[in-house]
Amino acid sequence: MKSIQRFLITFAIAACAAAHAAVLDDMKDATPWKATASDQVKATVRRDVRDDSLCLDYDFSGVSGYAVLRRELPLDWPADFALTTQLKGSTSSNDLQIKLVDASGDNVWWVNRPAFDLPGTLTDQTFKRRHIAFAWGPTEDRVLKRSQFIEFVVVAGQQGGGGAGALCVGALNLDPREPAPATWPEPRRKLGGGEVTLDFQRLREFNGLWFASGAATRIEVSDDNRRWKLLSARPGRAMFLGEQEWRWLRVRYEGKKPPEVELRDAAQWPDRNAAVAETAKALPRGELPRAFLGEQNYWTVVGVDGGAQRSGLVSEDGAIELSRGGPSIEPAVLIGAPGAGLHPAFPPRGDGGLGAARRSPEADGRLVTWAQARAEHSLVEHALPVVQWRHAEVELRVEAAADGPAKDPKLLARYTLRNPTAKPQHYSLLLALRPWQVNPPQQFLSTPGGISPLASVNWANGALTATGVSIQPSETPTEVRASPWSSGPGLATLLQAPPLTHLLDVDTLPSTLMRFDLDIPAGESRRLGWMTGTGDTVPLDTRFALAAAQWRDRLGALELRLPPQAQPVVDTMRSALAQILMSRDGPALRPGTRSYARSWVRDGAMMVAGLVRMGETKAAQEFVDWFGGYIFESGKVPCCVDQRGADPVVENDSHGQYLFAVAELWRHSNQGQQDRALLERHWPKVQKVVAWLEALRQSERKPGADTRFFGLMPPSISHEGYSDKPAYSYWDDFWALRGYKDAVQIAQALGDTANAVRWAVSRDEFEADLTASIVATAQHYKLDHIAGAADRGDFDATSTTMALNPAQAENKLPPELLRGTFDRYLAEADARITGTKAWKDYTPYELRNVSALVRLGRVDDAHRLLAWFFTHQRPAGWNQWAEVVLPDARRVQFLGDMPHAWISSDYLRAALDLLAYERESTGSLVLGAGISPAWRAAGDIGVTGMSTAWGRLDYRLLKRANGGWTLHVDRRPERLPGDLRLAWPGTGLLPRANVESQQLAWQGRELPLPAGATTIQLETAP
Repeated sequence: MKSIQRFLITFAIAACAAAHAAVLDDMKDATPWKATASDQVKATVRRDVRDDSLCLDYDFSGVSGYAVLRRELPLDWPADFALTTQLKGSTSSNDLQIKLVDASGDNVWWVNRPAFDLPGTLTDQTFKRRHIAFAWGPTEDRVLKRSQFIEFVVVAGQQGGGGAGALCVGALNLDPREPAPATWPEPRRKLGGGEVTLDFQRLREFNGLWFASGAATRIEVSDDNRRWKLLSARPGRAMFLGEQEWRWLRVRYEGKKPPEVELRDAAQWPDRNAAVAETAKALPRGELPRAFLGEQNYWTVVGVDGGAQRSGLVSEDGAIELSRGGPSIEPAVLIGAPGAGLHPAFPPRGDGGLGAARRSPEADGRLVTWAQARAEHSLVEHALPVVQWRHAEVELRVEAAADGPAKDPKLLARYTLRNPTAKPQHYSLLLALRPWQVNPPQQFLSTPGGISPLASVNWANGALTATGVSIQPSETPTEVRASPWSSGPGLATLLQAPPLTHLLDVDTLPSTLMRFDLDIPAGESRRLGWMTGTGDTVPLDTRFALAAAQWRDRLGALELRLPPQAQPVVDTMRSALAQILMSRDGPALRPGTRSYARSWVRDGAMMVAGLVRMGETKAAQEFVDWFGGYIFESGKVPCCVDQRGADPVVENDSHGQYLFAVAELWRHSNQGQQDRALLERHWPKVQKVVAWLEALRQSERKPGADTRFFGLMPPSISHEGYSDKPAYSYWDDFWALRGYKDAVQIAQALGDTANAVRWAVSRDEFEADLTASIVATAQHYKLDHIAGAADRGDFDATSTTMALNPAQAENKLPPELLRGTFDRYLAEADARITGTKAWKDYTPYELRNVSALVRLGRVDDAHRLLAWFFTHQRPAGWNQWAEVVLPDARRVQFLGDMPHAWISSDYLRAALDLLAYERESTGSLVLGAGISPAWRAAGDIGVTGMSTAWGRLDYRLLKRANGGWTLHVDRRPERLPGDLRLAWPGTGLLPRANVESQQLAWQGRELPLPAGATTIQLETAP
């Protein structure tokens, strides 16, 4: 029956290809359509008798999620087409998705329209083949050729979405179209009367116009050469128009020669960023950001603790983004006499402000931008970014900070201009407010990068204001000028633009220039700056000093003393802590402030683990309590939460992560007096979550099931590498094991013996099933390592690190498989490090392997790996990693957030393990397992204020001048159930150890320390 249905539809499409669209569904019969929804979302189907449309009524009930209208509709898709339907709705701000699903259900193509504003009456909507993208699935052929199901989906929007409403759908039609030619013929041209008319000989799709030379005064289009539509009465050189489809184009111009106009299609100019990029490449290098020149740029965050939503960004070149998705301020320096422009050869022009391209401003060395300067990067108090420009004739230091409450912080900027020459100099500091972000165009998740439209700019009462921002300079500029996009964004144009009071730009891309003229004696400096907001009278320098002091105090709870060559390890630990705090939005721990502006429990749980070990329990507790409020009534733990509420996507690592976060916070809470009230608050949720976890486990304990899958967590996409199709990921299972262990400990702490005993049985049973699965999977795929997923037999050592920490299950895993996993990982890592194997990219989540190698006693391997990771901190000096690292630092690619706070937590946990880590199986605390022989030989080691699961740890390993070392245990964790052990990494002879002349015995390369010992002498072996 289904094949007959497909044949009839395909025949109808073919028969109508030359004339009419095929009717896929007239929507008069509701029977084939079904409504479904995610957890706690309500969805029903009804017919609207007023217009015969079919309506999906939904109510998000205060959670995130989706509602789906779905039917089976087998289709073979033509080479090119237009899918048309009619839509209406009663709400806006939610996302609209049209999904096409193949017969397997695994492969999905979609049209995704975020924050789609549904009209109030049925309105025609057309979606062409190029609008339909491959969404996900395991297929290698991502071209849409056939589908089995169609879905209309409403997804809770990220900006004010959710709520209750309706999506109504009218007739659904498919119109086959003739594909566009590989090469379009040259248009027919008609000249006369100061205008040129281009006839493309058939309807032509285009997204914009580029004037290769000359300028237009008016642009019109037509599809019949009789009725004309005005596109622009004041066109600039680069005109992004959005989707257009016309046959005739008429351009009016002044002068004798018509302008050279070129069409830009959707592939060339998919968005306005592409139009800005083409403009940037026509200007002298340095006048627009490198992000628009096809070069990767790097950036960091600046903000206050908990203020992620209102944080700024600082680019490696010194531009400062004022708010999330907002505009930026870019510096440049003009060297010359007061009032001088770039060059007298640069009069205003009607060519989009590109007159400067005739002779570049830097040709005589008088204009300094990021392109002429050498940039250096550093941090004040490990948190506040600094960009230092070096140039023979001028130096510029750009500093950024923030202060104020998390819900309304103020961004601060300070510019120090120094004259490095031997004679007085006149400088003009140019600060340009630009309608684009530091976040570059290739960034697309959550906060699309690139342009930041501004309807208008204004200068009044000593403040520069634009859409959503207000900037108060610390001193009055010499002049403030502004130009619309049509005049061009070049600095030559801006310097000669009209003075600004108010400018309304129809293209919403104006640029504003604040110019500060400064006379600076030889070797001296001048400083000025700005802050966002108005009315604050506290001096800028005072505010910078206070911001630095606050971060110094906040990041200093854990005191570390390491040899000089290890100082980057310490500095990056403090910076990583600051990055986590700046990236959180109120209580919500987030991996970033732009691409990942939502809170995942997996990221949050691992950040909690890093925070508490650094002594930062306040932020950890705020997250755990906040996230606990979003657990579904069923006990299902959402993978993530954002302003829409709890996300229902099935990710089966979440449950163990929530249980771990609660237990880990409790283990480190109240400086030794564990917080029973914390457990009591979460106890009702804990019981529901364990019940949900247990139901998942039991669903896979079916008689006769394959040992590879028996008793595991069901397939999910929590492991990001399995987003194509849910998998039996051991990542999920290691987290589930951790969750069972922590549930038992929570129950014991609260005195609930019955649950503790019952859950311990589940824990042990699950651990046995997991071990059996790992062995069976290795046998099935003939592996010498632990697989990433039981149904894939793949390799992913970074995922397997979860078995060691936090699951602490290494003693339950086959030793040969565990060893084989990290042998292979190191072989592949060494190939990248030495350059014997080309690599495309990697993610610094791999820092987790440093911890794993330390715990496995492979300290040299851990340090070699860590040193390589440090080479990919970009830019050097900001102590951070992006989510994605490229071998070519300038290759353009999506990078995730910078810094990426989940990676910051991976680094924290790995770095802390170098100094001390817990061994759960024996209740031991192992000191110094990551202290390399080179560190020991170079100087003293000191740790003060490290939090452990059993209390605070302070110790010092001091190198004596006459040889040997002295270990001082200044504070032993008060709840330590086992022994304190000193590890001695390396292969050299072990030192003789004694306490008050009593010799101590080594166990392998670990030294158990007597319970009362506080000072241990370590003598170099003869």
